[in-house]
Amino acid sequence: MDKHHAVSDDHHSQPSIAVYFDGGCPMCAKEIAHYQKLDTAGHVQWVDIAGPNPSCPIGYDQSTLLARFHVKELDTGRMLDGAAGFVRLWRAMPAPWRQLGVVASWPPVTWLLELGYRVTLRVRPVMTRYLFKRT
Repeated sequence: MDKHHAVSDDHHSQPSIAVYFDGGCPMCAKEIAHYQKLDTAGHVQWVDIAGPNPSCPIGYDQSTLLARFHVKELDTGRMLDGAAGFVRLWRAMPAPWRQLGVVASWPPVTWLLELGYRVTLRVRPVMTRYLFKRT
């Protein structure tokens, strides 16, 4: 098989992860829209859990999923949240995000990213109000 066919076959791959995101949050929606544009190979199943009847994985409810970013590995069923979820998402993206995900999966880096993520969660309402106004 030549290189051209290998690339086009990758274009039709099945999702390897599911990303649960808050589509009601302008900041989150903008960030997810960026990742969706990058996911040209279809490696991610995007699940907006902000609506009235969200599709939540077994063992999770809407409020839990809205409180933190969650990613599910579809082959294993393993759920990751916070920085670990972002690291897994990045590893499903094309370069250079995939390489960033590899570096970020090193435990000290993931730990630092989690600290930053927790700070972001605390200031998200203020950031959303002033920086990501809906038009």
